[in-house]
Amino acid sequence: MKTIIKLAWRNLWRNRRRTLISISSVFFAFFFCVLLRSISDGVWEKLLDNILRTQAGHIQIHEKDFWEDKLIDNFMFMEKETFSQLEKINNITHISPRVETFAMVSYRTVNKGIALIGISPEREAQKSNLPSRLVKGKYLAESDGGILIGEGLSNYLKANIGDTLVLIGQGYHGSNASGLFPVRGILQMMTPEMNNAVAYATLPATQQFIDMPNGYSGILISIKDNNKLDETMQAVSLQLLAEKDNYPSLRVYSWHFTMERQLQTGESDKAFTNVLMLVMYLIVGFGILGTIVMMTNERRREFCMMISLGMSRLRLGTTVVFELLMISLTGVVAALLVTLPLTHWFNIHPIQLSGAMADTYIQFGMEPVMPMSVNPAIFSDQMLIIFFMALITAVYPMRKIFKLHITNP
Repeated sequence: MKTIIKLAWRNLWRNRRRTLISISSVFFAFFFCVLLRSISDGVWEKLLDNILRTQAGHIQIHEKDFWEDKLIDNFMFMEKETFSQLEKINNITHISPRVETFAMVSYRTVNKGIALIGISPEREAQKSNLPSRLVKGKYLAESDGGILIGEGLSNYLKANIGDTLVLIGQGYHGSNASGLFPVRGILQMMTPEMNNAVAYATLPATQQFIDMPNGYSGILISIKDNNKLDETMQAVSLQLLAEKDNYPSLRVYSWHFTMERQLQTGESDKAFTNVLMLVMYLIVGFGILGTIVMMTNERRREFCMMISLGMSRLRLGTTVVFELLMISLTGVVAALLVTLPLTHWFNIHPIQLSGAMADTYIQFGMEPVMPMSVNPAIFSDQMLIIFFMALITAVYPMRKIFKLHITNP
């Protein structure tokens, strides 16, 4: 084996130009595919982190039937003392209780269906930085009876700061919900849909509106380290289990369950990236195959002579396979030496966006940066693909060697 490896290495540099072209093909394929995948995964991870920390939460607590049927009668109850106990759990950074319901809002002669979200203004300011979205008016106080509405909803209703909106909806156990909410502030929401149909009120005001004191649609929990998600969920479950008499039917869900739709969208984006990478690898693969075909045809007489001198066809074919693996390995190592420091640098110092793209990111509540992911799977996957391609292309010279006629090279 040592002799075969030594012979294969010497054979590579007999034609330096051909070898360098093949190594360059592998290098650029690995380089560009790693960058493409790293940027794609980095942007997705950043987007997911933004959503989890500012909107959805890594962990959610709901009544057992709520996720299948989001009715007010399936809302949950929780005492404030329990919030304090949950906040003491290691790795938990924020707890945001919510009351999310639907209502018909009316101002003068204009009506519209909206989503009404009851929040703790102080907790929400820490979690999603909602006050930064105010374009007019003032933020809510903890016991405020007012409401914050989006710019689009304000324009549709022709309602401004100080105007009083009438909200009508369904309350707990089929009761009628109705209330008067003065407009305290106008927000610029993350999406046009939210801008046109979302309003925020305080938890006490919303709970009074639906006639459900201490009632919540769910509890959103943000954590510091997502790698400790399972451990944190277990601690939350144990805390609720310790108070089983108060909360016999609460369920704890991870973001993998609550954000299933968004994860499917992310998988679709990854599939598109994989298609681009496949096209690139096909181009490079055929380039390598073309080089191998040329090399094999040029070395027919050499192969015949080696076989005539007593070298077995299997050993000769193995030598050629090692040549291909060495070309692939050299290209991959060279690409790793470039891509590893590059991706780590842009992971720590993300690309700063500007102009229209930056405005779009900010509008959706994201920091206008484009980080690169340093997930080890990005590099290992590309290495496996490269070596798989090398083994596939090695079929051609092996087949030629075993079918070679010595008397007629």
